[in-house]
Amino acid sequence: MRIRGEALELAFRIVLSCPCDVTAEQERRVFGILQSVQTRELVAYEAVLEVFGPANTPFHRLAAFTRWIAPAEGEPVIEREHVLRLNASSYHWEHAASTLPQALRGVSSLSAWMLAHMVLPVRLFPDADGELQAVYRFGGAHGQADRGRDARDEIALRHVFMPPELDPAVAELWAVHFAAVVGPLAPAEAQLMIALLEANQQLVRHRPRVSSVDYRDFELQGDNQEFCRRRHAPFWGVPPAL
Repeated sequence: MRIRGEALELAFRIVLSCPCDVTAEQERRVFGILQSVQTRELVAYEAVLEVFGPANTPFHRLAAFTRWIAPAEGEPVIEREHVLRLNASSYHWEHAASTLPQALRGVSSLSAWMLAHMVLPVRLFPDADGELQAVYRFGGAHGQADRGRDARDEIALRHVFMPPELDPAVAELWAVHFAAVVGPLAPAEAQLMIALLEANQQLVRHRPRVSSVDYRDFELQGDNQEFCRRRHAPFWGVPPAL
């Protein structure tokens, strides 16, 4: 199995935004692999999995998911589409639900907590205080213009972390996971994610109970925006001081 450089970057950014059971040394080694490949270049995925040994990490689940949906013949190649399919589908929702017993002490709203686990297609806007927020629109509302939109069809994700090396002007739609913007979305990628999210009946049932999420005060867990900034800093760096 191989993975394309741009898919590895997206998977790595998603892991950095999540309190996953990986060590700083393991993250450093994966980032070393990522730095050695070009965006469209393929690299042996075994080199990534060897970093973690037999542990069940998001990188192992990505391999299992890709094998599950890959054609029967030929070597599986992990593309950005596989990363998005995994993390925006009921496959990932069910995995998040399976971790709830251990996480229960840090959960105040089950609906918001589950929604935060999914990679969502969003638009980025400044809020009234000039802080960046992401807006997830659903039920087909992502295709609507700003004028006349129904606030019941959107969830404001407040105080998201925008990595300084990413330019918010390069895309209309972005992928967000927990408090972190993890990359721009092509229109076809956004449509795929919307279709997967709409097909998840559990998510559709929980979604109307969430009007907004403030990542500086996330659940009973504290400042998730700062958590994402700290996880990101050793790799691409921190914003320059003004």
